Amino acid sequence: MIAEALSAEEVSDAACRWLEARFGGVVAPSGPAARLMGGADFWTYAVAFVGDTLPSEWRQPLVARVPPLPERFTMLERENRLHTWAADQGYSAPAIVDLRPPGEVFERPVQFVRRVPGTTMSAAMTAAPWRVGSLVDRLASLLVQLHEVPVPAWAAGDGWSVIDRRLALVRFVVRQRSHRELEAGLDSVTSLLPRLEVDEPVVCHGDFHPLNVLVDGPRAAVIDWTDAGIGDAHCDIARTAWLFRFAAVASPRRAERLILSTLAPWLSRRFRHAYEKQHAVDENRIRLWMPLHLLHGLAMTVASEHEVFGPSRSGVEFSRDLQPWLRKELERALARV
Repeated sequence: MIAEALSAEEVSDAACRWLEARFGGVVAPSGPAARLMGGADFWTYAVAFVGDTLPSEWRQPLVARVPPLPERFTMLERENRLHTWAADQGYSAPAIVDLRPPGEVFERPVQFVRRVPGTTMSAAMTAAPWRVGSLVDRLASLLVQLHEVPVPAWAAGDGWSVIDRRLALVRFVVRQRSHRELEAGLDSVTSLLPRLEVDEPVVCHGDFHPLNVLVDGPRAAVIDWTDAGIGDAHCDIARTAWLFRFAAVASPRRAERLILSTLAPWLSRRFRHAYEKQHAVDENRIRLWMPLHLLHGLAMTVASEHEVFGPSRSGVEFSRDLQPWLRKELERALARV
């Protein structure tokens, strides 16, 4: 069974002790640590430190990202490398300060990332509805810029495919818990995998949407590179466009679902059109990627329902209608391809 998440204070205190051992001197929190809302399979914390011996990168506001399973260190190493590559090419991604293996700071691995100012693009859309169109255009522009980042020569072979990254959660949940529909869906999607390969792959984020983009005036930063990999640009395009529809069904609040269900088709079209102004989009390949994203969404709901990542993970409350909707949508998407 996965242990409960550490409290923000426990994370801050353990990091202070580790920093003292590494750099010497006295290290203390420069402000209260806080638990942040994270993804389905990460615990995230806002931390900050002060100490005369600390290098400058450790005296800036940071985010500590901790997966609930120690064996996810290998995955984090890949994420770290691709995230850093994109940032080094000038892409809008926060700097990674360090990645430590299990047993060094905590029992699990931990990634320290510079905490950039701003709010999520999703929150910005809610706060200023009249700016939604321009924000969606900006989202598409950020994705175009990512797909123009050169693919590193070392990102080839096993472990770097965005297909594998998209299926990682599904495969993990199936290993942890027998689930007939997930297993059948995985078999069907696996038969599509050869058709998802492309001759000219790009760097893909894998989970590109407004909650994973922080905006602060003219500045933006793309966060949460857990599912990043190399592959077809349509993987990202399809997922972003689809996630507007997903949000309209996933919200546990009825009023929010009604608003989003009205806006979702327009948001998806606007995003697609903004991307197409700079790069061509193939509708057939969008359709081909949909079963993969729907299967991933179904795996998320199964993981949440059965607490696969523990009862105290920083997760999301889903609508009761979401899982039946995902099952039907997956069946339809498979029929279309």
